[in-house]
Amino acid sequence: MDKAELYSAAHDLQKRDAGLLLSEYLRSMTWGPGERVLDLGCGPGFVTTQLLLPRLPLDLDLLVGADVSAAMVKHASDRYCHPKLKFVQLDLGTDIPVDSELRTPGFDKIFSFYCLHWILDQRRAVRNIFNLLRPGGEALIVFVAKCPIFNVYNSQYQKPEWRIYMEDVHRFISPYHQSEDPGEEFNELLREVGLDVIKCECRKNEYTYNSTDCLKESIKAVNPFLDRIPQNLHEEYLNDCLLEASKLKFVEENNNAGETLTAVRYELIIAYARKP
Repeated sequence: MDKAELYSAAHDLQKRDAGLLLSEYLRSMTWGPGERVLDLGCGPGFVTTQLLLPRLPLDLDLLVGADVSAAMVKHASDRYCHPKLKFVQLDLGTDIPVDSELRTPGFDKIFSFYCLHWILDQRRAVRNIFNLLRPGGEALIVFVAKCPIFNVYNSQYQKPEWRIYMEDVHRFISPYHQSEDPGEEFNELLREVGLDVIKCECRKNEYTYNSTDCLKESIKAVNPFLDRIPQNLHEEYLNDCLLEASKLKFVEENNNAGETLTAVRYELIIAYARKP
């Protein structure tokens, strides 16, 4: 997912959820002077700079936005400038060296929105978060447990014309999509790694797009397979995404003007934890 400009224009769902959850949880956190804050999976930098930074204490020491995508980091660095802000590239799915500039001196607060469902090795990701936190540091982690788009990917994988581009489809489906109790499963993982869990839940959410075109742009912005598909097949592939979405009842509401609205129901894991 390296399409920074496209993602910036088509991630209203993610922005909405991040803003609501920051308002809900920030007041519960303990804040001191000169804190170091990390936003894991910062993407193009909008949530980091427009939603998180304005809510942080004025005596903040540093806010770091980190993302696995070099294109996202460059986009954020080029667009946003603040004396207490910087963006770096980081792969949360690999071990972070002990001498990394991020682990030393570490962070007092870590936020992560819509990132961890991209990482298959959940234990390693959570262990990295534990290692990046200072003692007493707090983390708010939010990511997708279940979403119909994962079912769309599975359906497309069954079609010969798309299968050749989607052989590793499992890599892009949340590890909790088939879980009977995603919240408890992630809760247990946090505790096993050594974090004190203050709250961990799997919450049902819904987002309504104004049109199927809006949904199409959103799918295009986060779809991991488009870069592998020849450009002349992109439109056909995206239309097939919408076809499968329709079969799964994405499109199911009409407003008073008689227009079709696209409602997506999904489940988020929301975890608030502290390092002893």
